[in-house]
Amino acid sequence: MIRSRSKPGFTLIELLVVIAIIAVLIALLLPAVQAAREAARRAQCINNLKQIGLAVMNYESGNGCLPPGEKGCCWGTWGVFILPFIEQNALFNAWNSAGSNVPSGGAADGYLRYYGAANTTVTSSQVTAYMCPSDPSAGIRRTNSARYHNYVVNYGDTDQAQATLYNIPVPSNPTVTAKFLGAPFTDIGSPNIDDTGYALGFVKLPTATLASITDGTSNTLCASEIVIASPQNDNDLRGFTWWGPSASFNTIIGPNSTYPDAMGNGGCAIQKPKCNGNLTAPGATNALVYLGARSYHAGGVNATMCDGSVKFFKNTVNIATWMALGTTQGGEVLSSDSY
Repeated sequence: MIRSRSKPGFTLIELLVVIAIIAVLIALLLPAVQAAREAARRAQCINNLKQIGLAVMNYESGNGCLPPGEKGCCWGTWGVFILPFIEQNALFNAWNSAGSNVPSGGAADGYLRYYGAANTTVTSSQVTAYMCPSDPSAGIRRTNSARYHNYVVNYGDTDQAQATLYNIPVPSNPTVTAKFLGAPFTDIGSPNIDDTGYALGFVKLPTATLASITDGTSNTLCASEIVIASPQNDNDLRGFTWWGPSASFNTIIGPNSTYPDAMGNGGCAIQKPKCNGNLTAPGATNALVYLGARSYHAGGVNATMCDGSVKFFKNTVNIATWMALGTTQGGEVLSSDSY
């Protein structure tokens, strides 16, 4: 009788050992894959900021000044004004700029604001150049149908209203006096508004030029990143850069600061990163608004300078250095090794 030989196979112990080895290899490989993906996302973010910086330079070349940071609260921000310079002419042409804070027809103003029917084609559009791929909320659409984006422009070292002089608490020194020393972007004010408009909280400042940046374009921040607020909270408008108060950042707090943002006139709730609402500057009557540069990149934020270059700023940058980088006419002496 011929006996059949048993077929060779794996024992249960051998199979478990192989599975364990494969699991260990995957565990070792996964961080490297994630790091490679983040490196690619960070490179895309740098490219976006490079495009924004070049668009700002081209705008200045064609118009003799830098684009406005905002046109009052509701009639356009830098994100609208540079659209032709990032190959978005059709979207720019869809923006209706005839709105005014003092409309002759009464209700017509609401129709022509950022949320009005005349401009929702733009504010509901997703502009890839304004989105950081590291932010999981980039380009989200809120219940108001608007798209939220990740880049903001430099409003200097005090607050969004660019107050000339008052005390603002900063992490390194709660009693520091922040003095506005110029910024590359400003609020040019609500259309058709006169001096009485200041009582409404609208600031009206002239646009800046590259020549007015006496601190040097390579030592002055132009634009940086912001983290979009939680999509579960429609009252938090950080990242809604079609709206004036959300279109800027200030250097009063450092990159990815543990100190909260403030958006007293936007009604933002406590989130991560934190945001305080209804804050008032000491000695001021208007609600305090300032946003810090923030990102999902480990260790810091990307920012483009006023010469078009893009740099990575660590969270550990000295707050005095960061505030100096936010000014255009501060006269501070900065060396490249200070940041």
